[in-house]
Amino acid sequence: MLKSDYWYRFPWLLMAAALVLVGLGIAGIYAATAFERDPVTHEIPGDPWPFWETPAARQLVFVAAAMVVFVVALIPSYTRLAHFSYALYGVSLAALLLLAVMRCLDLEIRPIIYPTNNAYSWIRIPGLGFKIQPSEVAKIGFIMSLAFYLRYRKNYRTFRGLLVPFAMALAPTALVLYQPDLGTAMLFLPILFLMLFAAGARAKHLAAIIAMGLVMVPIFYSSMRGYQRLRIDSWLLHGCAERVHFALARAESEEDEADSVALEAGGPRLSSDEKTRLADEVTSMWRFRLWRLASWISWGKDKPEFAATRRRLFEALERSDGPQRFGALRRFFGWLLNEAGHQLFQSKIAVGSGGFGGRGWLEGTQTRYRLLPEAHTDFLFSTIAEQFGYVGAAAVVILYMLVCLLGLDVGFSTTEPYGKLFVVGVVALIAAQSFLNLAVSLGLMPITGIPLPLMSYGGSSLVSSFLALGLLCNVAIRRLYLIAPRPFEWKE
Repeated sequence: MLKSDYWYRFPWLLMAAALVLVGLGIAGIYAATAFERDPVTHEIPGDPWPFWETPAARQLVFVAAAMVVFVVALIPSYTRLAHFSYALYGVSLAALLLLAVMRCLDLEIRPIIYPTNNAYSWIRIPGLGFKIQPSEVAKIGFIMSLAFYLRYRKNYRTFRGLLVPFAMALAPTALVLYQPDLGTAMLFLPILFLMLFAAGARAKHLAAIIAMGLVMVPIFYSSMRGYQRLRIDSWLLHGCAERVHFALARAESEEDEADSVALEAGGPRLSSDEKTRLADEVTSMWRFRLWRLASWISWGKDKPEFAATRRRLFEALERSDGPQRFGALRRFFGWLLNEAGHQLFQSKIAVGSGGFGGRGWLEGTQTRYRLLPEAHTDFLFSTIAEQFGYVGAAAVVILYMLVCLLGLDVGFSTTEPYGKLFVVGVVALIAAQSFLNLAVSLGLMPITGIPLPLMSYGGSSLVSSFLALGLLCNVAIRRLYLIAPRPFEWKE
């Protein structure tokens, strides 16, 4: 059991911030799912569904399970749990390898392992009614094992000594990427870099590895699957598509009512000079030029419908005059906003429509009328921003910053090397995952399918987040002080 003096060292403010994020997440999940379409009539009801009939109620069950895991993670000393680090890492890798083999052989073991949305990411426990996402366990296992590996070593101060830590990160990254789960796969390397930096790895070695990674970007892009590359293409071209979309919207608003019939028949009228100018402007944008270059050097196979649409666009740009080029761009970008870029477009509309104070709880049009897909999972931040505006969005960002800063305070206040590195790893996980999700919601990054920690709907993500926080608080209440030089301080 926990000693009474442990509670004086418990990071109460950190946990309060985390629980507020959980509460905001439940409010956002309910707002995003309270107006589900009727399964028979496909109409959206005027009144919201009762709370207990929405995913928000199930999220409360996940919260209860997560709190149990949190308490269990507090009881044994983290120094004892450290000896199981490699075992947890190995078990999680074995589970990921099993899913990779099942996907490679196109096998299914229903109702235990089978693809969901074309991804082998889950293992269902028959008879218990829940499922496990091994990649969530792998994140915790990786942080624990890397902290255990680095705690008393010095060889990572050399370039050769970085090979083992990078191999430890690349193994789960490759297996998760093969599922495929791009969002989770993107988390391991940021965690690795921040933990190595905290441990005192030389900045020049880390910078050299980053430079090599940037050189590999074209190869990585070309080797991606067609739908994954389409996500990057749609994000890269989104600014161009918006330029055309708003130019047409502005022209439509300037049409008088006398021309409304002609407008409906032929669309907004732009002069030939305006069409030529817009076509030249869009094709000269750096986003469009970079996309054409990427399309030219890529050898991977695109989705057939996208490849055909892109080919027609390139042919029109090379052989047509200004108005015809604009027409081709208009058709292409219209398809892009309605298909591959639909989620991103609706997300940015939701964030922008919230304004400063928000449209009000349950009043957001993008979520109320189901215009924003995945509003209660990957795009929950957009839902919060639409409901509560800039105030709510800023509150979410501040709360995540508070969790990370208070977590770092725990790491700085202990001289025990394993605990210090583990806390850095947990903070890196929360910071990287929240940053990636917010960047996707705001259109700063391509869609990766990564949930917002502590807030998005889902049991595995929530339980793993509270497991990480439980172990962080475990370090906080047992802040060990070693009679030795402070760890990871080196003289260059």
